[in-house]
Order: sequence, then C-alpha cells, then structure tokens
Amino acid sequence: MTTTLDTPPSTERTDPVPHLDLARPDLHHTLDLQGVFADLRHAHPVSWHGPKSRPGFWSVTRHADVVRVYRDTAAFTATHGMTIDSVGPDPDPATGMMAEVTDPPEHRRLRRGIGGFFTDGAVAAMEPDVRALVRRLLTGIRDRDEPVDFVPEAAARIPTQVAGLLLGLPPEDLDWIAERTAQVFLSGEAVQDGRRVDLDAQATRANGELLSYFSKLVRSGRRQAGRRGLVQQLSEGTASRDGLTKGEVILNALNMAIAGTQTTRNSLGNMLLAFVQCPQSFRDLCADPELVPSAVEESVRWANPVRHITRVATRDVDLGGRAVRAGDPVVLWQISANRDETVFALPHVFDIRRHPNPHIGFATGAHSCPGSGLARLQMRTTLTCLTELFAGVELAGTPKLVRSNFLHGYEHLPVRFTARHKEGS
Repeated sequence: MTTTLDTPPSTERTDPVPHLDLARPDLHHTLDLQGVFADLRHAHPVSWHGPKSRPGFWSVTRHADVVRVYRDTAAFTATHGMTIDSVGPDPDPATGMMAEVTDPPEHRRLRRGIGGFFTDGAVAAMEPDVRALVRRLLTGIRDRDEPVDFVPEAAARIPTQVAGLLLGLPPEDLDWIAERTAQVFLSGEAVQDGRRVDLDAQATRANGELLSYFSKLVRSGRRQAGRRGLVQQLSEGTASRDGLTKGEVILNALNMAIAGTQTTRNSLGNMLLAFVQCPQSFRDLCADPELVPSAVEESVRWANPVRHITRVATRDVDLGGRAVRAGDPVVLWQISANRDETVFALPHVFDIRRHPNPHIGFATGAHSCPGSGLARLQMRTTLTCLTELFAGVELAGTPKLVRSNFLHGYEHLPVRFTARHKEGS
C-alpha cells in the first residue's frame, strides 16, 4: 500500500500566481494580499514563484512549514541574506560576524555575546526608564488635544530612545540614526517632492552611513553620558575569542539598532491601527487592563512587523511535498503563517483574548529575535499608558504604508485621541 510518506516530492515548478510579483514593493504598498496568501496556504502552501523583478524563489505560506524551515538550520541556511532583495548565491559579507546571517554553531557564540543584555532581568531593569519615556510622550500628545501623526510622534520615538538607552548612544545622534534606520529596508521607487527617487539606492546609502557611524562609535568609545551601554560593554570585552571582536561588535550593534527601532516602530503603529479598526477591543482593554499582555501578542500576530525572512537550501530537501534543490532561495511569509487557519481559530478576527497564540512574529528557533522581550515591554507599556490616558482613538486621515516588501508598518498614521480626565495624571 502506498502512503503519503512513500510519495516522492513533486519536481513541478509551476507558478500559481504568475500575474503577481510578490517581490515588488508596490504590490505590498497598494494591495491587501491576505486573500492571495489564504489561497496559497490552501492549494499551494509551498510553491515556486518564478523569476520576475527578482530571481525565482520558493514561497512558504503555512505555519508548520515556516516553523520547520526556521528550526532546520542544517538544511536551510541564513548565511545568504535575510530579505528577497538581499538573498543571493554567495554568502552575505557579514556571515560569521553578525548573528542574523550566521548559522549554528558559530551563531551561538555571537548570540551569547549579546544575550546577557536581553535577559528577563535586564529587560525588567529598563522598565522604569521605558515607562517614564512612554508616559512623557503620550501625555504630551494628550495635552496638545489635537490630531497627531502617531508614527513620528510616538511609534518611531519610543524604540529609538530605548535603543539609545540599550546601546549607550549619545542622545544628540538619535534623530540622525532614526532617519537612516527608517530607510534601510525601503525598496523600489517613489515620488518625493515631485520627482522619482530610487529607494534601493537610498537604502544602500543609509546602511553604509550607519555602518560607518557604528564603526567610529566603537573605536572612539563615545557614549551616552553616565551610561555604559551594550556597545561600550561589548567593546571592552573583545580580547578573548569567547567575546566579540570589534568588527563583530560593530555589525551586531548596527543590526540591533536597525531591528530594534524598525520592527518595534512597526509593531507599535500596527497595534494602534488594530485598535482603531476594532474600537470595542480598545474599550474592553480599558475595562480590563489585565488583557494587555494577550493584546500585545495578538497585535503581533495580526499585523506582523516583518512580512518575510529568507533562507537558502543547503541540500536537496522535501518541503511540503515539493522538491527544493540545494541553492534554492526560500521565502518564509510570516505574515501568512500568522493567519494560518489550521493553527489559529478565526485568524482574520482581531481577538485580544486569544489563547493559545503560537504566532511567529518574532521568528522561532535559533534565530528567534533576541530583543523580543524588550519589544514586548515597549508594546505593553505603550498600550497600558494609552488606556490610562485615552478613552478612544479614531483615524484623522489616511494611513500610509512603508514602501517595502520586507517591513510591514506605517510611515504615517494620523489619529485623533479622545482624552480621559486629566486629574491624577
């Protein structure tokens, strides 16, 4: 008797969506692709996406398959880049030095070097500073009593200031850093001030400027007054092989600055928009603040701050019944996996009481986000403060998505808050 396990993987490379270019930023910028991903999960959970604006790749849309690729670091390597735009046949130049593009076992050494800064105790120690920062920003918004663009006024400022505290960055540099980290994952073209702008070139330039900045920072020892941040502490411990070299400190500090500011910025903006779209959920949260932790997890699942991550197959492998060949790029659509109907009941409903909630918004396995605890702290603190200061929130204009096939978040989110009474604030 023939079983599914006896069936050889299919070698078919027919593109089920030949009319769509999932690598094109404009597509994600203008269309809601959840319907497309739902169809792919149902009929083609692992499918070949033929060459269009980028070389061909395997699209992985189902939760179980995405988790499998994340955890199988022997068969799927992170060393060739982490995005559709950067993945290629050759290893990333930072491989072996930056944890994000390094596989185990070397990945574990790099991860140990930065892991101590993200323990539960280390995150808890930052909580008073985070709470004070969030309270100050949101109280200022309440006291102005006028429509506000939530992204530049709060969602971008909170993680940038927290990254400054964590890394020990001089406060006078933070606005400059925020401007450039916001450009790193832009792609395609856009019209700015009446002229067409090459966002790929802008992203490359921003990345180079940030790399130069962190190189100078590590070598000069500049820091936030009175605070030895991650950069300084790692730099002081580079003498032994178990520690990080200066080059490794530079690259990992750069990665944490970009990831820490951009993914949390997106998470905060996406979270607020979810409550704008589901006002009853905000009222429920105001009535029962103990729902804040589960509301944060649902916000990440609902609107994943990163659309995808890439891997490259190291050998021929059967993935979801498809014959993936050594060297093939594999794109993991987290934004699809977190809406998988076989894992999440009513996945297209924003449910702040959802339990269990095995989302993979912060990845999983060896490459799970080391800063997820700090990101969650910022989201919990922001949501708690929002419910304490405001009775409601609504749109005051049209949200504008970030033009990226990688990041899922908003460049502008104009809103109008309804303030609570100010007494006791």
